[in-house]
Amino acid sequence: MKHLTIMYMRFWPDRHGGVEEHLWRFASRAAKHVNVQVLTENRGDYADTESPVENLTIHRVKNNLPFIWRWPYLARLRMWMKQLSAHPPKGWIWTIEPTATMAAILCGYGNKVIYNPPSCFGTMHKVWEHQPHVETMKIAGIVRWFDQLAFTRAAKVVVASRSLGKQYTLCYGIRDNVHVVSRGADRELIQDLPPKKESRRKHGLDEHAFVIGFVGRLDPCKDIPHLINACACPGVLRPQDRVLIIGDGPDKMRIQGCIRSNGLSDRVILAGSLHDAALREAYAAMDVFVLPSVYEGYGMVILEAMAAGLPVIGRPGDWKTSFTSMPEMIQHQVNGLLMHEHNPEDLAQKLQWMSCRPERRIAMGKRGRDSLAERTWDMVVDDYLKLLDEDKNDQIPVAA
Repeated sequence: MKHLTIMYMRFWPDRHGGVEEHLWRFASRAAKHVNVQVLTENRGDYADTESPVENLTIHRVKNNLPFIWRWPYLARLRMWMKQLSAHPPKGWIWTIEPTATMAAILCGYGNKVIYNPPSCFGTMHKVWEHQPHVETMKIAGIVRWFDQLAFTRAAKVVVASRSLGKQYTLCYGIRDNVHVVSRGADRELIQDLPPKKESRRKHGLDEHAFVIGFVGRLDPCKDIPHLINACACPGVLRPQDRVLIIGDGPDKMRIQGCIRSNGLSDRVILAGSLHDAALREAYAAMDVFVLPSVYEGYGMVILEAMAAGLPVIGRPGDWKTSFTSMPEMIQHQVNGLLMHEHNPEDLAQKLQWMSCRPERRIAMGKRGRDSLAERTWDMVVDDYLKLLDEDKNDQIPVAA
């Protein structure tokens, strides 16, 4: 039986959303075919070693290195190197972030590393250079350097979108063995939602309102003020219509200020973070989903919205001030719409179009939901496992 080591600082079997959920799905399914060990940090009251399913072992360690606290990335680098020394990999090493990748390379495993980054730190920093208020996109130079070395020196690179692959090649140059493996959906994602009427009642929404939704971290890179400014345009919101924002984060105060300055305090609902059944109820209450992010390496939340049968309006990215993979997921006028990059009036027009055409938006949402069945997580894991074969080195073009 083959062996696989997965290295990521946050790994929880019960985690929902984003990279953590992606890795759990991968690890638990891969364990049916290969022996999997996960090396991770112990960020809670977890056992140092755990085997949640057969052929899957999780090794956790506390990252307690106070004597180099001024250089946290070097502390993490040392932590990873100690992990690799304590639990030597027997096969391929699957890494997600640059520091773990560098540790594997420095320990002599570079020819066995598969680098699977969710984002390109070089392009994230470019977003900050053009939009300094997006402070979460400001990336330390050493992290960008690690990212470059990880991309150029790993044996193979796997990205979730052609957009992300293109970002890497633009920042760090063209290399062989870059593979595009898109994410998938499963039955637990594509499931029946609660009745819309009941879901709206719980959120205090009118049964006949047009409800615009957003789900995600309230981060400057999500550019939620762009959505608020669009909703403030004349004719977008009727008295009963609402904007339902699900999530929490560092940009909350700026968003609240934008809501007040646009006079929309009675139209925009900040519902906080929701999970599981409560999150499904929120999706059920929405009519359209909007993701105005200036950076998205993939955007799992788009799959969630499509699974809920919602049409999606997203930002395509101008490849200077914004970078997203949304054009690969949103087919314009098929399962959603792509907005103009910097013009809130354009988004306002698209929201009005959705509001006035309920049959069209419902049809768009159905097409998006139906398309998810074509790409399951088992198919994703099968594609990942093919990369563990020494002979599977065929590159999927990413610069097209």
